[in-house]
Amino acid sequence: MTTHSKVLVIGGGIAGVSTLYHLAKRGCTDIALVERTELTAGSTWHAAGNLPHFSTSINVMRLQQYSIDLYQRLEAETGHAVGHHKTGALRLAHTQERFEEFQRVAGMADICGLDFKLLKPEELQTYHPFLETHDLVGGLWDPDDGHIDPTSVTNAMAKGARELGARIHRNSPVSAISRDAAGVWQVETPQGTFTADIIVNAAGFRANEVAAMIGHKLPMASMEHQYLVTEGVQEVTDCGRELPMVRDPDVSYYLRQERDGFILGPYEPGGLPCWVDGVPPDFGQELFEPSLDRLEDIIATAMEQIPLLEKAGVQTVINGPITYTPDGHPLIGPVAGIDNYFVCTGFNFGIVQGGGAGHFMSQWILDGHPEIDLWELDPRRFGDYANARYSVAKACEVYAHEYANGFPYEYENRTAARPAKTTPAYTRLKENGAVFGARYGWERANWFAPEGVAGEDVLGYRRGNWFETVGQECRAVRENVGLLDLSAFAKFEVSGPGAEAYLDQLSTNRLPGKVGAIALTYMVSSRGRIRAEFTITRLAEDRFYLVSAAGAHSHDWDELRRRLPADGSVNLNDVTARFGTLVIAGPHARDVLAKLTSADLGNEAFPWLNARDIEAAGAPVRALRVNYVGELGWELHHPIEYQLGLYDALMEAGQEFGIRNFGLRAMDSLRLEKAYPMWGHELTCENTPIEAGLEFFVKTEGRSFTGRDALAGQRIEGTGVRLAYLEIEARDADAFTFEPVLADGKVVGTVSSGAYAHTLGKSLAFAYLKTAQTVPGTELEVLILGERCAAKVIDAPAFDPKNRRSRGFYED
Repeated sequence: MTTHSKVLVIGGGIAGVSTLYHLAKRGCTDIALVERTELTAGSTWHAAGNLPHFSTSINVMRLQQYSIDLYQRLEAETGHAVGHHKTGALRLAHTQERFEEFQRVAGMADICGLDFKLLKPEELQTYHPFLETHDLVGGLWDPDDGHIDPTSVTNAMAKGARELGARIHRNSPVSAISRDAAGVWQVETPQGTFTADIIVNAAGFRANEVAAMIGHKLPMASMEHQYLVTEGVQEVTDCGRELPMVRDPDVSYYLRQERDGFILGPYEPGGLPCWVDGVPPDFGQELFEPSLDRLEDIIATAMEQIPLLEKAGVQTVINGPITYTPDGHPLIGPVAGIDNYFVCTGFNFGIVQGGGAGHFMSQWILDGHPEIDLWELDPRRFGDYANARYSVAKACEVYAHEYANGFPYEYENRTAARPAKTTPAYTRLKENGAVFGARYGWERANWFAPEGVAGEDVLGYRRGNWFETVGQECRAVRENVGLLDLSAFAKFEVSGPGAEAYLDQLSTNRLPGKVGAIALTYMVSSRGRIRAEFTITRLAEDRFYLVSAAGAHSHDWDELRRRLPADGSVNLNDVTARFGTLVIAGPHARDVLAKLTSADLGNEAFPWLNARDIEAAGAPVRALRVNYVGELGWELHHPIEYQLGLYDALMEAGQEFGIRNFGLRAMDSLRLEKAYPMWGHELTCENTPIEAGLEFFVKTEGRSFTGRDALAGQRIEGTGVRLAYLEIEARDADAFTFEPVLADGKVVGTVSSGAYAHTLGKSLAFAYLKTAQTVPGTELEVLILGERCAAKVIDAPAFDPKNRRSRGFYED
């Protein structure tokens, strides 16, 4: 038997079935699903089925919101029972910092139209009569939280998909995957060969078995997760209503009613990975042996919080495998380097995320991108550094931090599997007090602790222990000169006879015309939405150097690769690992660099937005006169083996000019002073360069590039949304991201990023608002940790609005 389909989904858990269902709902009926045994036989069947909206990421919250909305109407649509219980849920705060997390997430919920309510301790028992509240600071109430039967909801979507024409093949384990000369996938099973134009790997804890058949490895691992099902308790029977879910993140457990008893699900520190060497071939719809001794402390504490639990004998213990990625978010989207291959796996909250995952997966497949920015879930957020050892170590860490407070910078501070990637200057930076964070595997200096100051972050939602030091770093750059290691930048060379035409077709801006010239440009979708940001330097008539964000490395390489012409006229080379990048910036940047090179660094010989190949301290350097802090300065791109010598020479040459190391937090403050947008914050696939106020970098006249017509139309008609630049009357906490912006008490927009502007002495932020509200002088409010802070739209940028300092002019 050979059966062809446009899309073949591999895996019959909730994520795979949801993908099939949503493709069918979009009218794509030439689709099929193959499942190794029976639907839900992997992790889905034994899941607890909890349905929280809560997330510290607004886009994950939106994904979960979609799932819950879908599940509430699915039974009426398909006629198949789903076992949905809308009980509401309480989250408990034992500390003020946890309550601040609730305040922050409640603001995000307002943006999503959800009805979260912050509660005082004395209000909690109104919702849950068996709860002890004496040690609590407060709580958070979500009236639409609840739980659902995982098997029933999955089968309801399967029924809906079949009725729309989709085909489901059970007992069809995949044994091999290949591709023919035309690029059609050949998927071998005992039932025959299934062929498809597109395949989706939704194989759950067996996803890496499927991936291996194609020649790659997914960054994920499986963990044991236990929960207890108790016997019935008379007080629950007599309650007269279903009790709400309780989550206690400070203790690390969830508790909900199950019939007349409870389900208690702890997340113990030091979680246990399973199948590090691969899933046993004969493992099916099975469970592991219970290990309650690992949970004793959490269970005892839960009994103190809800004493009724002491009366509930344990009926059974469920201990089954669930998947984890290194950051705890699933993998939803295309895989770098392989066309027409998508993944939808890695879920540790699979039931509440499954419905939304299938919805956005169908958009990835049929539209080329989802309607919201799901970069946090894009498989391309990881690179080759996320190998098996790394993935297992991080999975254990994520499991133990399942309920960790979602502070700014919390994830990058986690220590497992670090360091993964370092530059030659890493040791020297560490000696100089660098406090590192990890991004895309790279160790990057966030700030530099002075002598006598603890070299670590003390995390919280308010200004941290680095605040004053970061201010000093900012002032050093503005007043003297600073040095920053940005070697993690993604770097690509594009060359060949077709290189210019290829890049011109991808770029919103015109390419640099002269050898040595630099241009900033954007790659957009056909609808004009931002896909990538590059600085492009012309190295020769047929050779270009592209630099983009460190975290976007795999994504940007893959986006460039997918658009290469088939005739071989363009070569794309990833040179990230070959070149380091040191940034020197500030009024004395030229003075320092001049001591190390014979090259003419003057404004006429070496103007802004130009590049030159020079020798500095004996090192060959590609010097780009551009930086992200808005000062006179250069990005010094150099062969990585020269980095340590170059770094030391710059620091020695800069001593007489007060040179100082500065980190990424200072850079973030300085770039906000200059109103420079950031990829992943202001620049996402939800917005266009026109909406982001980047019209200058969109040249439509006489050109044809992807997205050109959409942007030309927006330039004339607008979209109703624009990026605003705000000054905020903040106290001891600044806007970070996802804070709601209010007008007359109603949500009118969302902060995309914010920080304290140290050299201006004010709090600044970017926010997307309706166009009419972006007029300078418009008065608004920003909700920061539950407090309405007065804000005003101001002209951008707040610092050096004529951009003289970047051009090297410091006199009045």
